[in-house]
Amino acid sequence: MQQNSRKKRTSEGAPRSRVPGSRIQVACINCKERKLKCDAQVPACANCDKHGLTCLVEDPSTKRHQPRNYTDTLEDRVALLEGLLQQMQQGASMRAQITSEDDSRPTGFKSKEEDNAVSDLASKVGMLNLHYAAGAEPQYLGSSSTFAFSRIINSSLREGASGNPPTTFGLSEGPMDLLSPCPLPSYEAGIALSNAYFQNIHPQYPFLHEPTFRHWEMKLIGEPEATDAFSFDPISLFFVNMVYAISALLLPNSGSLPQQLYASAQIYISHVMSLDNLESIQAILCCAMYSLRSPAGPSIWKLSGLALRQCIELGYHRNSKKFSSTSDPLRLELRKRVFWCAYGIDCAAATSLGRPLGVPLQEVDAEFPTDINDVDITSAGICGIPRRSSSDPPTTMSVAIHVIRLRCLWARIHTYLYSDTTRTSPTDPSDTCTEKLRAELEDWLASAPPIPPRVGDALSIFASRDWFDNNYNYSILLLYRSQLMDSKGAADNVFMECLHAAENICHGFRRQYIGRSVNYTWGALHCLFMAGLTYLHCLWTSPAVREAVRHDNLSSTCSDCTIVLVVMAERWKGAAPYRDIFEALASRTRTMMVDKNNEWWVEPASLAPSDGLDQGDLVQWMADINDISMSDGIDRLLTGLVGDYTQ
Repeated sequence: MQQNSRKKRTSEGAPRSRVPGSRIQVACINCKERKLKCDAQVPACANCDKHGLTCLVEDPSTKRHQPRNYTDTLEDRVALLEGLLQQMQQGASMRAQITSEDDSRPTGFKSKEEDNAVSDLASKVGMLNLHYAAGAEPQYLGSSSTFAFSRIINSSLREGASGNPPTTFGLSEGPMDLLSPCPLPSYEAGIALSNAYFQNIHPQYPFLHEPTFRHWEMKLIGEPEATDAFSFDPISLFFVNMVYAISALLLPNSGSLPQQLYASAQIYISHVMSLDNLESIQAILCCAMYSLRSPAGPSIWKLSGLALRQCIELGYHRNSKKFSSTSDPLRLELRKRVFWCAYGIDCAAATSLGRPLGVPLQEVDAEFPTDINDVDITSAGICGIPRRSSSDPPTTMSVAIHVIRLRCLWARIHTYLYSDTTRTSPTDPSDTCTEKLRAELEDWLASAPPIPPRVGDALSIFASRDWFDNNYNYSILLLYRSQLMDSKGAADNVFMECLHAAENICHGFRRQYIGRSVNYTWGALHCLFMAGLTYLHCLWTSPAVREAVRHDNLSSTCSDCTIVLVVMAERWKGAAPYRDIFEALASRTRTMMVDKNNEWWVEPASLAPSDGLDQGDLVQWMADINDISMSDGIDRLLTGLVGDYTQ
């Protein structure tokens, strides 16, 4: 009806507007060039529609080619954005009011009205009728329902936009002001951001499909001829904003741009999460990537668990040939990618924090992703030939698949050595499982794919030889740490292996992180601190290690670890207690080694007050580390090193 009224006004002789896309009978560019009669239909004339062409008209003043209904589209977008802005302002006002009211209440207090409202909502939602069949009773939707899942997700994901500190497995600089969304950057700036993402993040976490993303990107920020002005797709808007936000965290001097782009993406998160499909899991993983790089954001532990749970709910952990509900080759491949990315992040979090795995590995029979380039996978089928041999050149998936193999190895180490409560002792001579796991680790390192050539500056250490070496050495510590902490003591060769692995990690971090524009992550801090503590623990515990270590090697290793921790603490206040406690313990260890060389050294029972360490500072540092998130391994190493001094 609206179109008819527009045509009527035009036919009655309304004056022609000079604004492109106005409601006038103007022949399009294609019809003019082909000298065809144009019926001026909106959004495309019959000729353009028939041949699948973009119907463009020429602006008489600027000579730009723009869609026929350009003005109408702009008006619709402005109206939508004004509505979203009004909603955000109302939400901010409500949050400010709630905060003001909460400040005047006792901690944990809820008004009777709030309790009634929550209970009423829960009871109504919990008895939603899913089938609406005659005579059918409504079904109960409990905490495992999609509704509950989506509500938790939305409340968690919005933390990153407001700068709220993460609850665990992350670093926080403290609360920040609520940042406003921002428009998408220019075409050149956007391409630079997306290139940074696909060169530095995507090779390790390939849960997106680059050609699909490039299509979304061109629709939103491409040249006018390529921009799709007829659609306003929340999915493409969410993912483009999120990828740009993650990339901005990688780049130096980006200011508040990452937080603003993240806030822009959250405008569309509710729509994406309501789909409860592949895209909703990809959205969670995007937020996980943001939190991995940001000093503030949702908990990685939460996000990886939520992504993994939704993967299981959709059956992504099972063999796609047996349990898949789609025959689309692209979606089949992406379901494998999102599951293994979610599993890998969850495994790393569980290993670092000493928590159970989100899903036992024996429950999983999903295939690994196909080792093939993104451009060779489409919804129509697989175009290229997958990589099948180590002699074949690497693809965009080769390194990621190698990482998945390492995470599976970590999962087996975690399950056997740290989760099996039936085992009597980690130093049992008859224990051959540790030897098998070590052989798997050696095979993993030996079969590492070639490092693909990098385009542009390296903004992360991933897909470098140092990354493989650091993860190999960290796996050594993970494999033997339980023996180091066993009351019966480990063999001298185990102490020496762990000492050399810790030493290599400290030197590797110094090479990769000092003097380069590489951002730090909580995982990097945990790995380095664990290596430093293990190095000191081996020196204090094993006489054979003390006899073998030279003072210059001790000084070099402790200095490298301290320097990187100092630089990290300059960027993240949360890293300061890690730096302080390591400096104090390293200083005491140097003194011990000097006294040993001068034949003054005796077995210490603890760090005494005469060592120059302040007991209050030491206790506070350990409390601060525990607040940030301290794994069981770090806790036990610290307790062993500090001894009775903290009591």
